[in-house]
Amino acid sequence: MKSTVAELRTPAHGLARESHDVVGIAVGIVVALLPDDAVLVECDGARLRCLRAYSCLVAPEPGDRVVVSCADPQQRYVLAILERVSAGETRLRFDGDLLVETTQSLRFCAGRDIAVEATQALQLDSRRITVATDEAELSAAAAALDCRDLQARFGALRLIGKTLETVVERIVQISKSSFRTIEAIDHLRTRHLDYAASASLRLHGKNALLTAERLSKIDAEQIHLG
Repeated sequence: MKSTVAELRTPAHGLARESHDVVGIAVGIVVALLPDDAVLVECDGARLRCLRAYSCLVAPEPGDRVVVSCADPQQRYVLAILERVSAGETRLRFDGDLLVETTQSLRFCAGRDIAVEATQALQLDSRRITVATDEAELSAAAAALDCRDLQARFGALRLIGKTLETVVERIVQISKSSFRTIEAIDHLRTRHLDYAASASLRLHGKNALLTAERLSKIDAEQIHLG
């Protein structure tokens, strides 16, 4: 009974030619993917174990029509992929670190989607970053923003959370209307408190208590009690 390796090395139509019979540059079909980033290529009846050349950036797939270099009898290399019958994903594969460098601009264009994935960290360094999109979504377990000056414009801003803590030296808020509803307790501790209403001021509670350590004063043209 033939083993799997024997079946790969033997063409379906008969016995394989000796691999050393193939010399120079040959064109073949990728039969299978082998361990250690090697591929099995059938060239003119011979099945050759080939490595992907360092300059061949596209990873070969079974069924690809490739160019094989047999100049080195000890090791064959796939130099390029001529044709691909399948319409699957094209992979650019590199071993080790990769640096893409240009003296001018670098641009990525996609007809549909662009996905960037990293198992550890994703870093962007630039003097200016511009993002223009119809929708944006950020999902993170923890996020930190360190900014010297932040300017933002919103058509509508909604914050939903469990806890909100703000520590600033100064707050300036200007709005046409302000509504606030607190279900439990509202505490305010300050040194000076100044409320001024140009029309009317109303304070109401089931129980109301006003105390002062030194002076309590009510001044108006009319004062109604009871």
